[in-house]
Amino acid sequence: MRKKAIVLTSLLLSLIIMLGACSSGEIQETTQATDPAVTEENEETEAVAEETLPVNPAADKGNVFTYANVTPPGVFNGVLYTDLYDNYICSLVFDRLITYEPETMNFTGKMAESFNPDFDNNTIEFTLRPGIKIHNDLGEMTAEDVAFTIKMICDPEYDGKHFPLYANIIGAGDYKAGNAEIIEGIVLHTEKPENPLPVTYEPSENNPLKITLRYNDLSMSNMHVFANYGYILPRAYYEQHTYAEFKALNNKPAGTGPYVFNRYLAEEYIEMDKFEDYWQGSPKIDKVFYQFLTYDNIIPSLLNGTIDLAEIRNIDHDLNQIDDAAAPHLDMISTQGANFAFIEFRCNDPVMSDVRVRQALTFGFDREQFIDTYFSGKANLAYAVVPRTSSAYPDEDLLISYDYDPDKAGELLDEAGWLMADDGWRYKDGEKLAVHYTGIADNANDSMKTEKMAEEYKLIGVELVPGFHDWEIYMDLVKTDPETQMFGYAWTMNPDPYVSSTLLRSDSINNDGNYNNPEFDRLCNEARYAKSLEEAARLYQEAYLIINEEVPMIFMNDYTTISAYNKRVEGLLIDTFLPWTYNIVNMEIKP
Repeated sequence: MRKKAIVLTSLLLSLIIMLGACSSGEIQETTQATDPAVTEENEETEAVAEETLPVNPAADKGNVFTYANVTPPGVFNGVLYTDLYDNYICSLVFDRLITYEPETMNFTGKMAESFNPDFDNNTIEFTLRPGIKIHNDLGEMTAEDVAFTIKMICDPEYDGKHFPLYANIIGAGDYKAGNAEIIEGIVLHTEKPENPLPVTYEPSENNPLKITLRYNDLSMSNMHVFANYGYILPRAYYEQHTYAEFKALNNKPAGTGPYVFNRYLAEEYIEMDKFEDYWQGSPKIDKVFYQFLTYDNIIPSLLNGTIDLAEIRNIDHDLNQIDDAAAPHLDMISTQGANFAFIEFRCNDPVMSDVRVRQALTFGFDREQFIDTYFSGKANLAYAVVPRTSSAYPDEDLLISYDYDPDKAGELLDEAGWLMADDGWRYKDGEKLAVHYTGIADNANDSMKTEKMAEEYKLIGVELVPGFHDWEIYMDLVKTDPETQMFGYAWTMNPDPYVSSTLLRSDSINNDGNYNNPEFDRLCNEARYAKSLEEAARLYQEAYLIINEEVPMIFMNDYTTISAYNKRVEGLLIDTFLPWTYNIVNMEIKP
């Protein structure tokens, strides 16, 4: 099922998870230049035959790691990317100020030696580590580079998706609109230089590694921005005479990350070399290749050793090929995925506004049996809009499990006044209980799910009336159709629980089910502005217990992500929100 796009501007964080389509056309080769001047290199090459696997030119050259996935769009810019696969490259070339601890998902320093959010005064202070080298011998990173990065995002010409993430900084909106000459809320603690940035300079401390960001209203979500998206661009490389020249460097990135971008051969691979002067120490792997492969070529390439790591489909056909007998050199990592599926109720519908009806329809559908059948036992029941690995996930002992119970469903419907008639259907005030479900055409999950729901709902006297439509029509109907009472979706969760709560908060345009609970809204908003992750987690847990009781949606399943890798690779770390690039510095290749 396709993922629901996050439209609310303050929640554009999740755009990085959108899947990019494979590019087509001529093969374009790009080689990293040390001079930031814009250059273009185009070469025509012979097309690779469809039946021939792309060949990694360094596969047999020793200390080389090769990851394989679909072709990325090619926007390798820390402030312009929106695609998951472009993000893999950005995470190797650039660094963030802060990041997440793998197990707790608490904030921890990255390039920032210290960081101090002050929620009372709506400020964040970052102090960078000294001596962070920039690629191509372009000097060392300072707070000026942080200011430059945010300035580029706030530039009137900026046409990327990240501005809403920084719009809460004082003066950012006015600068973006062309109504201010500086961004007042970006403060550098040095003398104003000859070539100043359009920010505030306070020279009293004379600390070139310190930057203060002043917000209109600082929230915990602003901290998540820096941990999840906040790549820093070096001013010495990216400051160009025009914005077009800045964008033209998308395929020639340079930063402070563990790998230096070397070569990009569109539709084939990306080559990166380790950065010897990386501030965390020189990586142990000399080269990283991102190999572009179709899904049909992933398994053969793993089996023949051409690639070292790839996500594989969580289906028996793929999994059965990765076993000890057929592939003794391979192993698999199973992680809690960040996606989950659900069925949403139109909560302001006259019928669905009754929580007893929503609970009854949840008890009346054997979710577990459907998931076990459809996913061959390789998916789990979901209970919240955050993954089980999140600190915001509620205590499952406190959750209503909604195990299949048609008798309980019938009792609830009786209480709600929907009584069984002699014809086997339920009626109230002469109206038959017929529930209209809107689904996606040509979606196997939707069609099989509704078929099972119809059979099981009939047992409790409820008629399910499904209707299936193409995606564009479907999206319009779930937002505007007064007859739609239930509809299916899938969603990608975010490290920031506030982003995930956008499905159900009354102030969100993504709340297509029109659920409205002031107490849920209050808890989510208080959690957003909590002064610690622990306090935020407690508040979110309370909020999700409300959702569990009032069931504005039937939580279906979350997904398990399976990655297959060559055992010659050591130190591989993959988690729900932490991709393989997270621990690349500590990874190594066995001889």
